[in-house]
Amino acid sequence: MNAKKLGMGIGTLGTVITLVAGCGTTNGTSASNNSSSGSGSGASKTITIGYITWDEDVAATYLWKNLLESKGYTVQLQQLDPGPLFAGLSKDNLNVFFDTWLPDTHKQYIAQYGSQLTSLGKWYQGSTTEGFVVPTYMKNVNSILDLKNISNQIQGKIVGIEAGAGETGLAQQAIKDYGLPETLQTSSTPAMLAALKKAYDAKQPIVVTLWSPHWAFSQYKLKYLSDPKKSFGAGGWIQTEANKNWASSNPTVVKWLKNFKLTQSQLGQLETDINNDGDTQGVQEWVSANQSLVDSWLNS
Repeated sequence: MNAKKLGMGIGTLGTVITLVAGCGTTNGTSASNNSSSGSGSGASKTITIGYITWDEDVAATYLWKNLLESKGYTVQLQQLDPGPLFAGLSKDNLNVFFDTWLPDTHKQYIAQYGSQLTSLGKWYQGSTTEGFVVPTYMKNVNSILDLKNISNQIQGKIVGIEAGAGETGLAQQAIKDYGLPETLQTSSTPAMLAALKKAYDAKQPIVVTLWSPHWAFSQYKLKYLSDPKKSFGAGGWIQTEANKNWASSNPTVVKWLKNFKLTQSQLGQLETDINNDGDTQGVQEWVSANQSLVDSWLNS
């Protein structure tokens, strides 16, 4: 796989996508721009997708940006932390979000904003996992409990992702549950992946927060640390959430999004294509290779 990784390239996305100016900005589309394809009387030809910098979310977001634009829509993307993202989604400043992890990671946001949202279904056809992850060459580290014995080797830190991420809250809870001496170093998903690559290439010990599905597990030999206290919860799923009012006014797009399903191998190939060739060309290559699957979403 090319060294240019999806997650590690997130920082440059702002230069190539259209962002809405702040969470308080709506799509501003008037009724004169309504879809002519039976989308409903309040349908808009501008769709605003919110996303976080988790690789599967970037992949799904850019895939649907491509597909919706091919159908004549204008797609605006806005990268946010989960809290502001769900708040914006509840107010229809954002219309769609592809990466709601349940039952644990994003449950607080569904509890807070769920009455203004509607689920468009589970699109990832597999079980999700989150936790502390180490390279397999760390042979004597197999449980979260083992981290008490290696604090000096990892400079007393676990490398995490964004402070506002749901997984960050679970990781902080795990540190408390197990009484670990380490602290969680929050930064960003690209920074975590860069730290993982640097340590892995040098065969140095490192502990990171990671999740599945993620391309890192095919790029590196990694293992989850066992979690007997279940601080990270059990396996879950990924579903698409939409603003309830927007969904009721855009039944055609909602139907397409409800049809959206990807297996682990299909998602992995999409991420690989984007890693290797960029978000535009990579998505186009994937769509060309999976045209019958795409047609089943858009034409059924």
